[in-house]
Amino acid sequence: MDLTIRISKKGTRVVKASELHRALGLADHHYQANVRSWIRDVYQFADGIRKPVGMQDYARSTNTKTDVVHEYYFNLELARLVALNTKSKVKQAIATKLSKEAEVYPDHVQLTADQTLQLLEQTRAMTRLSCQMAAEERHYNAYVRRTGSGDYWNHYRVENVVKITMEELREQLTDRNIPFNRNHRVRELLLRHDPLECIRVGIVDHYAAQGYSIPYALELGKLARELAATMQLEVTDDRQGEGLFTTPADIDLVRKLQRAAA
Repeated sequence: MDLTIRISKKGTRVVKASELHRALGLADHHYQANVRSWIRDVYQFADGIRKPVGMQDYARSTNTKTDVVHEYYFNLELARLVALNTKSKVKQAIATKLSKEAEVYPDHVQLTADQTLQLLEQTRAMTRLSCQMAAEERHYNAYVRRTGSGDYWNHYRVENVVKITMEELREQLTDRNIPFNRNHRVRELLLRHDPLECIRVGIVDHYAAQGYSIPYALELGKLARELAATMQLEVTDDRQGEGLFTTPADIDLVRKLQRAAA
């Protein structure tokens, strides 16, 4: 029942369809027919009864070298539903393993009261530039560990975390007559464009660095932004020390978030 859980480029936990098929003890020569059936069947997903959606629940491997046998990656929810839908004698064990992994690293946010309070305190702390910068560095280090290098980091972060390019930021700042210079980096441009986005991005970096999926981290970032807006929090540059207008926050948490090491 050896089934390897992998991490996609977006941080989502996935399994290979071929490895799931083998772990379930199904005959190899039935793989192609079974996988076609799996991605066309109807399941009870968390968001309703539906068919799997490509690039959401599963994706075809770009390393597939033949048009006859295709490799796919399934997210943990689809893999669990597929397993339970088979006649395998080990389907319960496989589904249990996948469920436990999904509980530790969920793709969707369902916070308890304590977790909500924790996010609230993290949001307060993330008003500090020092915490935002440390979170980005932790995320970068996690990215390097996962991919083996820092190649394409900037592209990855813009596509998955920041969600806006530097050129788009410059254009929008120009349209609003907000001054900036060409040496300003993404965070400096964001700070001029929308300070609350700096808090959102910081929270996304913080959770992505811990191994949570990008979709999960993005949902937490969105919640953090809403909390920051409700509390009317302001971003401050604390790199030279706490200022008069720095948002009060738990000092131990602030120190923890200021550490660049994960």
